[in-house]
Amino acid sequence: MGFFHVFAQGLVANGPLASTTVAMTAAAAYALGALPLAYLLGIVVVALWVNTPFQFSRKLASAGGVAYFVAKGAGSLWGYLAGLSYAVYYIALIPANAIFFGILVSSLLPDVGISHPAHWLWAPLSLLLIVPSTLLTYLGIRTSLNYAVFAACLEIVLLVFISLVIVFSPHTHNTLAVYNPHLAAGGLGGFVIGLLVAAFGMSGSTATVYLGRESRMPHRTIMKALIWSTILVVALFALVSYAFTVGWGYHRMADFASSSIPGLLVVQRYLGRIPELVFALFVINSLVGVNIAASIVVSRLFMTMGQARLLPYQLGKTHAKHLTPHVSVIWTGIIAALFGLLAALIWGPGTGYIVLILLATMGEFLGHILGNVALPLYAWKTEKLRWIVHVLLPILSLATIVLGIFYTFFPISTPFIYPALFSMMILIAAAIQFRVATRSPAREAAVGRAWAKLGKEEF
Repeated sequence: MGFFHVFAQGLVANGPLASTTVAMTAAAAYALGALPLAYLLGIVVVALWVNTPFQFSRKLASAGGVAYFVAKGAGSLWGYLAGLSYAVYYIALIPANAIFFGILVSSLLPDVGISHPAHWLWAPLSLLLIVPSTLLTYLGIRTSLNYAVFAACLEIVLLVFISLVIVFSPHTHNTLAVYNPHLAAGGLGGFVIGLLVAAFGMSGSTATVYLGRESRMPHRTIMKALIWSTILVVALFALVSYAFTVGWGYHRMADFASSSIPGLLVVQRYLGRIPELVFALFVINSLVGVNIAASIVVSRLFMTMGQARLLPYQLGKTHAKHLTPHVSVIWTGIIAALFGLLAALIWGPGTGYIVLILLATMGEFLGHILGNVALPLYAWKTEKLRWIVHVLLPILSLATIVLGIFYTFFPISTPFIYPALFSMMILIAAAIQFRVATRSPAREAAVGRAWAKLGKEEF
């Protein structure tokens, strides 16, 4: 694959339309009227988080992505744990999007004259959303990303058009007051949380690093795609966050945050009911795009770990015709569906959705931590250490992640602390399993050689 396919992976992994409907609402709960400033300054945090995969991608390329990077820097065990952290992140994201789809469609059906008294309608709808992303990923990376290119372009054009309509509407009160952090809930402390949530919603471009075995000139292609997809996404969110805030009314952003679909309501206010329903269809399309990107990442991680014999070897197989890790793709869809059903049945679809989002958040945080620790180690090993990009920026990135974990899970409450505990239990169990699987020096060396064969390294 060339630049545009890898670039598309970075764009759809962010899911611009889906994020404006979901992540932007969560950020607004803390930032309130200062939401545009949270997204503007969130660009700094995103740059810190993107620095680590970017620096690794200059020298390394693999279908294992960050798992391979960490293995080269800190050893096979830590690479395995990083890979599982990101697998948890993306697997949890798939059913979270699916549950949101079920809730979204259920809420929109009365608007088109369809009555649905069944309270369980979200369940089949949620499962339905997992099917197209699994099927497209199964049929081939080009098929998936051709769709992603088309979907990403439509999303961007639509969001820019809606934002400009809002900004230049005579009914809109444009103001620089939205760049005052004291508008946030709880003042500066609430603003910091909103900033971190905003950054989380813009950091999906790192999904490009998992295409290291399927892209042409992977080091150059992935670096370019990572940078340009990040630039486009953060610029887009800076525009959309401003438009939605002034369109809603920056003094009333608490109502924006408490609404289940505020983005759709803004579109309805400025463009009418029919454009709102069209916008909703594109949001659903965006959810499918995010799940395609997530399925691509998880299936490549499972394939890598299967080929390294850290997970069942069957996961490492590729389809004879489609050249995809088809066994891993199918298991990704099955596990994601089970995660979603269990979370929703235990806590209900609303709370289950939040639990899954927190599980995805914790998985990404843990993966980022391991990546930031491994980067200076790898640079030191290769005698290419540069203090600013290999040490200082990873330390600053770690600081933001620690803040993110603290503000996400404290004060402790149930069931919202369970995702953090579950993530830690997975890593502890995986570390034990790794030590059992590599109990002899010869076996550990074989795992190390397997990791080495799975990637490309340039000096």
